Amino acid sequence: MTNNQTKFRMRPIEVEDADSVADWYLQIEDASIFDRQIPIPINRAEVIKLCRSLVTDRDKEKCSWFITETIEGEAIAMTGLESINMLHGHAILPCFVAEPWRRTGIGIRMACMMIDLAFKQLRLHRVATFYRSDNSGSEALLSRLGFKQEGISRQSWFSHGEYLDLVNVGILKQEWNQTRTLLQADLNPAITVELGPRPSSLWCWPASD
Repeated sequence: MTNNQTKFRMRPIEVEDADSVADWYLQIEDASIFDRQIPIPINRAEVIKLCRSLVTDRDKEKCSWFITETIEGEAIAMTGLESINMLHGHAILPCFVAEPWRRTGIGIRMACMMIDLAFKQLRLHRVATFYRSDNSGSEALLSRLGFKQEGISRQSWFSHGEYLDLVNVGILKQEWNQTRTLLQADLNPAITVELGPRPSSLWCWPASD
């Protein structure tokens, strides 16, 4: 990671991103804490199938996954909206940041962008997600985003030889409207995440204007 890197861009995931995603899934702890269905590393052929399914589901409007990259084009994170239900106005928010780029402020900006997409573009009413009870990083991030704890699935996540609780959280559109204003003022404007190849103050976190 370069010290002077301040701008990052998000774009829809493509099958060609499989090589970058495969590197992330080779780390057993990263894979097991991000994807509950994949407790051990998987090979590149399996990751290619995974990426292809994400692109296919996007075409079917079931999910929208995005890659975050540096301005030089290095993929460093991925996020999206899964299980999109237009009837009930609901979606699930996953978020993963590669290890060298954690604690840089990228994760919260990516999440803000996805929540904006959910409420401002897809007209959803509720965004939810979940995390392993020992994942203090996700707990702190989601709390700052304004997510409220909605329940605990007891001992439903097996890792490191033990059963851990799964924490379910969610945020409603009206709650996000309040949190959004606070985050726009609080986040350091020197670090920005933009959606798409052309800069836009409407799709930049935090806003550049």
